[in-house]
Amino acid sequence: MGTKIPLNYLSIDNEGIHLMIQSLVNGLKANLLIDTGASRTVLDVKRINYYEPGAKLRKNNKFFSGIGAGDIETYLAPISLIELGETKIKDHIVVLFDLKVINQSYAVFDLPKIDGVLGGDVLKACNAMIDYKNGFLILE
Repeated sequence: MGTKIPLNYLSIDNEGIHLMIQSLVNGLKANLLIDTGASRTVLDVKRINYYEPGAKLRKNNKFFSGIGAGDIETYLAPISLIELGETKIKDHIVVLFDLKVINQSYAVFDLPKIDGVLGGDVLKACNAMIDYKNGFLILE
C-alpha cells in the first residue's frame, strides 16, 4: 500500500464537491485542488517566489484552457520538491498562472484558498487512486 493522504471535501453550493489535499512545496504548506481532468500540475504565479524563491520562469507558448474563459497567460517553472504525504517529487516542472478568479469564487462559498492544482501529470506518475468512500488520495 502506498501513501494515503486525507481528502478535504469542499462543498460547492450543496450541488457538488471539489477535492483538496494538504501538501508541502519546498517545506511550505500548500492547498492543492485535485483535478483529474487537468493535464498538468499548476501553482499560483503570484505565490511562486514564496514557494520557490528565485524561480526561473519561462513563458509557456502552448495553448492552455480549462479554468476560466479566454486566453490564459501561463509560465513554466521547476519546483525543487513537492511532498504529497510521504511521496516526494523532485525537480518537477509546473505550469504557473494567476489563480485569483478561482480563489474569488471559493471565497463566495467560504472555502479555503488554493495554492495550486494537482494535475494528471503527477497523478499518473504516482499511480494515484481516489478512495471516495474512505476519504483518501492513495499514491504508489
